[in-house]
Amino acid sequence: MCLMYVFGALAITSGVFSQDATTLLPETRDLFVAVGSSVKIPCSDGEKKGVEWRFNSSVLVSSPVLSIENSSLKDQGIYTCHQPNGDLIQTVSLHLGYAPSLPDVYCWSPSYPKRAICSWTLTPEPILPTHYFATYSSSLDPLSSPRPCQKWGERDRHCVLEELEIFASEPTLFNITAVNALGSATSIWPIIFEQIVKPDPPVNVSVMVMPGRKLSVQWGPPPTWPDPVNFLLKYTVKFHWGKPETARTLGPYESNKMVLRGLVTGRTYYIQISAKDSLDDGQSSDWSEPISATVPIN
Repeated sequence: MCLMYVFGALAITSGVFSQDATTLLPETRDLFVAVGSSVKIPCSDGEKKGVEWRFNSSVLVSSPVLSIENSSLKDQGIYTCHQPNGDLIQTVSLHLGYAPSLPDVYCWSPSYPKRAICSWTLTPEPILPTHYFATYSSSLDPLSSPRPCQKWGERDRHCVLEELEIFASEPTLFNITAVNALGSATSIWPIIFEQIVKPDPPVNVSVMVMPGRKLSVQWGPPPTWPDPVNFLLKYTVKFHWGKPETARTLGPYESNKMVLRGLVTGRTYYIQISAKDSLDDGQSSDWSEPISATVPIN
């Protein structure tokens, strides 16, 4: 078990002033501790007699040193040390969490050949404020300057890689470093552009009832796919009735429409479409949201 003995070198976050602007109260200090650690916090110089520690304003112990064994998240909060007359000596804000683990990386390209996206997770969650530094570079030129991976919109732990080399013989290296007050961890993830192709689902799926127990199905390519003319997609159609285990798939189709034939009158069918690069690079997209149609009895 890790034991931390903390003296005056705690991180100062803010000065707190009394209503009397001429009187400066002790600063509030942040202390970051790993869950499960034991910590000892001296009150000021640790030699005062009769001082009292309080936790979130509730009295804890009369002692010049506050000891917390096997700390847990319930120990987070504001600790204050007071003189015997109640005057405030010191304030400590205790934060519990974890040093970053190795980020688990997942990269995919919904916009081939323009860009790719990488995301990452940490287990356990650090809980403490954690900063991420993401770059990528060519493995063929280790002396080249890494390029920053720009944040993807408002999504946390996602970033965008642009101008990746297509049909490269060697991978691009994606480097993600997680840093917080307790430590840092770095993962390096090799990327071959064609291997991470994964379109977004097709859009604007529509179904029209046709005579002869048929359904005409149409859809559009995902709007994030930048060039469906020169970089073709192929599509798979999935349909089922009643329960998902009755599902059947048809295709692939290079056009954006098809006809379901030989259907049962009175039955409602649920239809979804998936897209994949026409050269079979990477993965198929997720399925589009199901759309339903009922074959009329008459």
